[in-house]
Amino acid sequence: MEFGDDYFAFVAAHRDDDPARLRLKFHGDPRPWLPYAVNNIAALRKSRKFRSRDGSDFTPRVIPLEVSAQQSTSADIARLHQSLAGDAHLRILDMTFGLGLDAFLLSSNPQNSLTGCDLQEILVEAARVNFARRENVEVICADSVNYLREYAGTPFDLIFIDPGRRGAEGTRLYNLHDCQPDITQLLALFREKSSKVMAKLSPMLDVTQTIRDLPGLTELHVVEEEGECKELLAVLDFTRVVAEPRIIVDRLVLGNWQSYSFLQSEESALRQTSPRSGLNCLLPIPGMFILEPSAATMKAAPFNLLSRDFNTGRLHPNTQLYLSDRPHPDFPGKSHEIIKVWPFTSSNMKAVSREIPRADITLRNFFGFTADSLRKRLKIKPGGDLRLYAATVMTPSGAERFLLLTR
Repeated sequence: MEFGDDYFAFVAAHRDDDPARLRLKFHGDPRPWLPYAVNNIAALRKSRKFRSRDGSDFTPRVIPLEVSAQQSTSADIARLHQSLAGDAHLRILDMTFGLGLDAFLLSSNPQNSLTGCDLQEILVEAARVNFARRENVEVICADSVNYLREYAGTPFDLIFIDPGRRGAEGTRLYNLHDCQPDITQLLALFREKSSKVMAKLSPMLDVTQTIRDLPGLTELHVVEEEGECKELLAVLDFTRVVAEPRIIVDRLVLGNWQSYSFLQSEESALRQTSPRSGLNCLLPIPGMFILEPSAATMKAAPFNLLSRDFNTGRLHPNTQLYLSDRPHPDFPGKSHEIIKVWPFTSSNMKAVSREIPRADITLRNFFGFTADSLRKRLKIKPGGDLRLYAATVMTPSGAERFLLLTR
């Protein structure tokens, strides 16, 4: 497939058109590049992930498959990968090249050399256009596992891999062993052929099970963007020996990466030394702040360490909300000031309905309701700058349910 001037002219001329209408209009058109051009237009209309928050645009010139754009790393997360890889005379193998956004940033230092492998010839042909000015990048159409087994050159400084997370019929895979390739079976090969491996994994994987599945793991990053846990990034640095991997929560906040790291042994030790009934539970009062862990922080689960590290109380041992007399800018989550507190009773529900016409609702350890069912019961519309927490609180009388209005 040759991506020539006609291809680029078509994409430019129809960039704002509906891809579905274009497919109908040009159905049966003999030009071989045309379906890929329509895919390119569809990908450009749906995806903003190639633009970083500092305004840099890394959109590939050729995006022949719409699904490749959907599966691609975002520009900001690719920059995180780049910073974790280092940037000095690296020999890199990208085993799952795709559209190559990670490869583009990993190879941005001309002193690095990068070899990329992909099984789809159309993506390799696109890469030859997208990376035409990168003399330090070579992309080949090959099974990357076979390529690595047969490779007899100088060991790579870094292997980057993003195992496929969908089955033959497009179903999502939630077990690391089911992904292709199964990196748990490649650890010995990785160690023989490289100094370091970075594996981009599904955010649905369990953190503890992933650590068990990857012996020798150095770091496990839980990566969050726009309030959503986007991936687990496993780092195996064969030049280092660690007793256990460090878990690092990486959150993109207002264009900057913020990190919180811990060891699971620290969390376990604190849990064992602190009786569940005595985890510094406090009663919420107006003027205090609720600290709500982010999605990636909840995934990593350093619940006792958060209370210790930020000197906070908790609403209840099983309610992962923290109380403080001030906001904590470094807390891996959000801060909300408490405005009003109601015990969860029928009369108070009526009062809440009268006083709060609009607010977002969050439930934590609150049995008997979902956010939608509670919203209907309270007759509160979503939106605005208020948030209503429905949560179980440990009181002197035992566990009780409360409604907490916050800003």
